[in-house]
Amino acid sequence: MLLKKASALSLAAILGLSALTGCGGQETTSASADTGTTSSASTEQAGSGEEVTISYISSTILESPEGDFEQACIDEFNALDNGIHVEVEGVNANDLMKKYITLATSNSMPDFFLVNLLDTPTVVDMGLAAEVEPIFGEEYVSGFDEASLTSASVDGVAYGIPWFGGASGILYRKDIFDEKGVEVPTTWDELVAAAQALTDGDSYGMALVGTNDGSGAGRFQYVLRNFGVDEFTQDENGKWVTDIGSQKYIDALRAYTDLDVTYGVCPPGVIETDYPTAVNLFSSGKAAMLITGSNAIGAITSQVPDLKGKLGSFPVPAVERSVSAPGGFGFFISSTSEHQAEAAEFIKFMLEKDREIEFASMTGRLPTRTEALEDSTIREMPEMSGFLQAMEVIYQTPTIPGYTEVQDVHGQAYQSVFTGEATVEEAAAKAQERAQEICDEANNA
Repeated sequence: MLLKKASALSLAAILGLSALTGCGGQETTSASADTGTTSSASTEQAGSGEEVTISYISSTILESPEGDFEQACIDEFNALDNGIHVEVEGVNANDLMKKYITLATSNSMPDFFLVNLLDTPTVVDMGLAAEVEPIFGEEYVSGFDEASLTSASVDGVAYGIPWFGGASGILYRKDIFDEKGVEVPTTWDELVAAAQALTDGDSYGMALVGTNDGSGAGRFQYVLRNFGVDEFTQDENGKWVTDIGSQKYIDALRAYTDLDVTYGVCPPGVIETDYPTAVNLFSSGKAAMLITGSNAIGAITSQVPDLKGKLGSFPVPAVERSVSAPGGFGFFISSTSEHQAEAAEFIKFMLEKDREIEFASMTGRLPTRTEALEDSTIREMPEMSGFLQAMEVIYQTPTIPGYTEVQDVHGQAYQSVFTGEATVEEAAAKAQERAQEICDEANNA
């Protein structure tokens, strides 16, 4: 069995939380659909030579516009007649970890698979991924943006190849800002004032994703980190401690929920507003701002092409500091695959410079290879400016075992305040209790 017996979280706990892992702006509105197989890679006869079939699980294959691009790349690669054939299975982003846990228990992982980089510590802790440097070589691995590669690493060892990155920020409708004469805010108070100025009748300043899932919690994390909250850190003795429930956490939770509870700058029904709903509100002009990752650009412009050139972005305003949450997904090669070299060939094909730039321009998902990220095509995209600025101060996700659970901790906190079931202080106190349990479990593992 691939699952490590010493894993800090029980299998049941991870299964229960797996629906929360598809965060930081990496969402899909499609249902899971099989388009291939997840069995061990098979060897088939193709003409006079032997063709190796490698199995791959992807969430982006179900998304738009990402899916059409990825499928076209797979088709192009399979037509190269290089003895390698890729078969892909589509799984919803929020269901990826649940899928991998199920496959791991039966020793039937695919040859390579897509992972939300926030889940890197869990994938490594479960023993699912091979180290990438022995497969790709040091020179190739060194060609990645440092922040992206760090997100695919544990203790300085890279286990994933970042496909696309992202940064947190606020996307805004330049056309609505111009019409209302509103300036781009640089502080939290200015953000509130701008949202109030943009709220009129059935049009609102800010669309908040208030659902209790990875999409909602991830956006709250963008804010609380700028308030100075470090969810989990290790003290001088190597023990995990938490800021959750502290005064900084209380201040962040109050500021976030006040956007709806006190200032009324969010469309009604905030706790039912999931990511697709928020995108629709923004695209239709019912909301002028959206806390999100850069990937929202592609989702929005694919729905409403007329919005191309009418979008702008800026970093989440700093309070105590200015940091951006890491984002993105990466390719991980199974530690048990017999076709690691073949999987690497396809991954390198996907990450060729021109292909990365085309994908980024289409989707808003940032390149991870330095040569592509620094290309003028990317740097001169106006809607990317705030996200690129935010990338300069990436906040690295804690590697504490069980980190995935913190999304539900946050989700319950802000939802209880939105609904009036708890005060900010009561919600923060409950969040602190649960965060401490995560610390205790990790410290006692």
